[in-house]
Amino acid sequence: ITRQIKEFRPGVIVGFGILNTYLAMKLAKKAGIPFIYYLIDVLHTLVPVKSFRWVAKILEKRTLRNSNRVIVINDKLKDYAIEMGSDPHRTFLVRAGVDLERFNPHIDRSRIRKQYKIEENDFVLFFMGWLYDFSGLREVALDLAKIKNEEPNLKLLIVGEGDLYAELEKIQQKYNLQDKIIFTGRQPYQKIPEFLKASDLCLFPAYDNEITHNIVPIKIYEYMAAGKPVIATRLPGVEKEFGHNNGVIYADEPGGVVKKTVKLIKNGDLAKQG
Repeated sequence: ITRQIKEFRPGVIVGFGILNTYLAMKLAKKAGIPFIYYLIDVLHTLVPVKSFRWVAKILEKRTLRNSNRVIVINDKLKDYAIEMGSDPHRTFLVRAGVDLERFNPHIDRSRIRKQYKIEENDFVLFFMGWLYDFSGLREVALDLAKIKNEEPNLKLLIVGEGDLYAELEKIQQKYNLQDKIIFTGRQPYQKIPEFLKASDLCLFPAYDNEITHNIVPIKIYEYMAAGKPVIATRLPGVEKEFGHNNGVIYADEPGGVVKKTVKLIKNGDLAKQG
């Protein structure tokens, strides 16, 4: 970092992480360069080794307290940053954006549905991203298994990979859900709008924990830009960001997502949400 400062002589330094950002902040102060902390997550909770998280939290706090400016992407993260010591007068909210041209709701949906053998009368639930253990998809898959005979046209399309992938595959095999749960694996970002268009309802069924409590995933903006209704668990960050009657429907827990979906389909209420 010291060499980069000497070579490039930046007018401002922006940090996104923990350790490298803390060091950059210290060096920026020493060099008299303004430092901006751009906060998009509760970063210390993402440290893989739990025993190191307290150290990460201390570094995160010190960086927040000593930055010239702190930029956050949602209201709950602003609250969090201030609680961690960021000066309220130097903490600014700049909401995350989405490429409206890329996530065009008028994209053709037939190619993806044909590729994955999705029939015209199938109703497709959609999830994309890293499959965390706390993502709630385990509960969604098990609930689909319970109603597979009553709701034969309800399917789950999962784009991504991660910690839960192997377990979801086992659920698929155990309950004979090969035609109900569709895995695509990781896909190029430019293809995501096609997968979204092929779906009918998008999901963010995560558990409320220290990682998810304050966040608003970019995927929710992308879901909505594609014109899709969203069912999410009642996470404080998400609920504060979108409120109610704005395209996001809330379930109290991951185990309530499928039940709420079926109810909305039967009541004909989904069309009002997208």
